[in-house]
Amino acid sequence: MNDGHGPLRRREFLAAMGRVAGSSAMLRAMAAMGIGTVAAACGSSSAAPGAGQNPPPPPASTHSPRPGDWPAGIGTGKTVVILGAGIAGMTAAWEMEKLGYACTVLEATARAGGRNRTIRSGDLVEESDTTQVCNFDVDNDLYFNAGPARIAHHHEFLLGYCREFEVALESFVNDNRAALLHSPAAFGGRPQIARRVIADTRGHIARLLAAAVDQGALDQQLSVTDRINLLAMLGDFGDLGAGNSYAGSSRAGFPGQENAGSRQRAEALPPLDLQTLVADAFWQQRQDFSQDLEQQPTMLQPVGGMDRIARAFEARVAQSIEFEARVTEVRKLANGVRIVYRNRDGIDIGLEADHCICTIPATVLRDIPNDFSPGHAAAIAGFQYSAAVKVAYQSRRFWEQGHNIYGGISWTTQDMTQLWYPSHGFGRQAGIVVGSYVFGGAAGVALSNLLPAQRVNTTTTQASNLHPEFAVEADRGISIAWRKVPSQLGAWGISDPGVLLTADDRIYFGGEHLSILQGWQEGAILSAYHAIDLAVGRDTA
Repeated sequence: MNDGHGPLRRREFLAAMGRVAGSSAMLRAMAAMGIGTVAAACGSSSAAPGAGQNPPPPPASTHSPRPGDWPAGIGTGKTVVILGAGIAGMTAAWEMEKLGYACTVLEATARAGGRNRTIRSGDLVEESDTTQVCNFDVDNDLYFNAGPARIAHHHEFLLGYCREFEVALESFVNDNRAALLHSPAAFGGRPQIARRVIADTRGHIARLLAAAVDQGALDQQLSVTDRINLLAMLGDFGDLGAGNSYAGSSRAGFPGQENAGSRQRAEALPPLDLQTLVADAFWQQRQDFSQDLEQQPTMLQPVGGMDRIARAFEARVAQSIEFEARVTEVRKLANGVRIVYRNRDGIDIGLEADHCICTIPATVLRDIPNDFSPGHAAAIAGFQYSAAVKVAYQSRRFWEQGHNIYGGISWTTQDMTQLWYPSHGFGRQAGIVVGSYVFGGAAGVALSNLLPAQRVNTTTTQASNLHPEFAVEADRGISIAWRKVPSQLGAWGISDPGVLLTADDRIYFGGEHLSILQGWQEGAILSAYHAIDLAVGRDTA
């Protein structure tokens, strides 16, 4: 098969297409060409479920515990100590107090919310070896969500609390086709506008599949009517021209589209080279990002910063929280628990309760003296967290004023990974741009190990490869490396919760790391419900 840029052997072509089309219906149609299975061509038995194999069976239906499952008044006369005033801990306190339990929440820091944290002018970011001061201007629109920053539409419990607590929400632009995709190794290192990459990828796939249909490769699978309908669908899918050709599409935009004021709308862009698009999985992975259930193109965020949610929770359980209470021992009693903590005055206090819900991150908990069971202790000792890093700047909104980008995310293969444009304050002069969001891995560890000023400098250099203005316009940089933040020591859990989902006598564990939605606030809430369920189950036994 020849694209006009040199021959591609069938196996190479299928492997590349596997990276481009993933497990879509398009790729399954290509498998019918009779050249083995696409899964084999892609080197993975899971690359294309249904292509030469049976898809895995659906998981068994399970019911997640939730408010309404527990008997009213079940907690009357009983006490609970909750370790940590993050979203999981405050959810547990809020719901258990409604059941009659008397709750005490011990929070090691001076603020509630855990990793739900919004940074504004004058705030301090303390890490194990440095302290930064946020120098943004004082302005309600100028804030940096250093932890969670978006909410999926199906995170029903978190959104339910937003309604209950009257936390105003607005749209978060998660996927913007005006944003950029960039690899120094492709297209001469020039960033490509996402819509052009998407349009040309679809056009090339549609052209090749249409050619296969025309050549009779699918005659055994398709009726005459199916063949006609499939060709029509491919024509729409790829915006094909006469004879099912592809020479570019108006969907890709026009020359100079990235520059405000361009008047070249009558000109067509030549299609990007197919071989370059399929040579590196980066291009398709980034196109597929918003196909993930948790990463919809449009999501939600609280108006004024993510910590509006944490503050709303705090307002409802404030009487139960003791701040700057650092836990120093977690012990079991015959019919309860004993927690020793050091208060803000440096005094050690022992607290006994019927139950304990522990939401302290495993990275911190493993160093607190305890008498956990061997299984629980081993799971805590080995639990791993992402080394995520974010770097934010105040800047003139050059991305809006010069490039017509309003919200969304640009991607690069450089260590900085993502560049986020704010989804609020459109049209204003200044905004907070996240110049780097690294999820973890080697890049996250390397960036975490730098001093904050070095992180800012590294990000500025790399972000300038996407936007040359960045080095001039973006300043007042501030960063957070979660693996160095005391009382956190990691961004989100990446290990299998395993035994930590079970009770250790009257100690129950919670936190986003112990949920099916690791890294999400909805996961923190679900984990709190699970821990409550364990406690209530014991009290109703």
